Amino acid sequence: MMDFVTALFSILTIHLMASISPGPDFVVVSQKTLLQGRKAGILCGVGVCVGLQFHMGYSIAGLTAVLERSAWLTQGIGIFGGSYLVFLGYKSIKGSFSGEIAPSGEQGSDTAAKSAFWSGLIVNIFNPKAAIYFISLFSIIISPSMSIEKLLLVIVSIIAVQMAWYLTFIFIVTIPSVRVKFDSKVYLIDRVLGAFMLMMGLYMIATYSIG
Repeated sequence: MMDFVTALFSILTIHLMASISPGPDFVVVSQKTLLQGRKAGILCGVGVCVGLQFHMGYSIAGLTAVLERSAWLTQGIGIFGGSYLVFLGYKSIKGSFSGEIAPSGEQGSDTAAKSAFWSGLIVNIFNPKAAIYFISLFSIIISPSMSIEKLLLVIVSIIAVQMAWYLTFIFIVTIPSVRVKFDSKVYLIDRVLGAFMLMMGLYMIATYSIG
């Protein structure tokens, strides 16, 4: 096995690439940021990172084996996660046509902020592919002899990389000079992101229903 520092750098690089690539987590964070502002985007990102801790926790504890043996449980989680994405996508598209989109900016209600957090958390937790992803990722670095300190460093580093990417994206797109370019297209953006969530949700439902 490669030395710890090299292995840590490798998994953080892999995770950064995975975080940047379009997926349910990033689409939801993007939507909350562009339509509800910086605060909502950050809290949505925090929700995703809390979900990551959940996935990493049970992966390290070996509970992934339970999912592998319980096809019905994996299917149920996948279908629920897909259904929630469909709900978010439908809600987003409907709001864009009915004029229900909240104005963008730094100010947002506490209710909207809490909703953003829970959206990020639920979308991340109910994604069965995360279990496979973390098992593959951890196989690079984790060994039975690894100390608890190093294990915690791995977990904290992964969360830090994920949140650093979200914060970078969120602060760039909410810079006033950049923000103004999105404001005139807010309804179009909501429809496009809503369509992405809808399609990803339907794909997840179809995949886990058949599987």
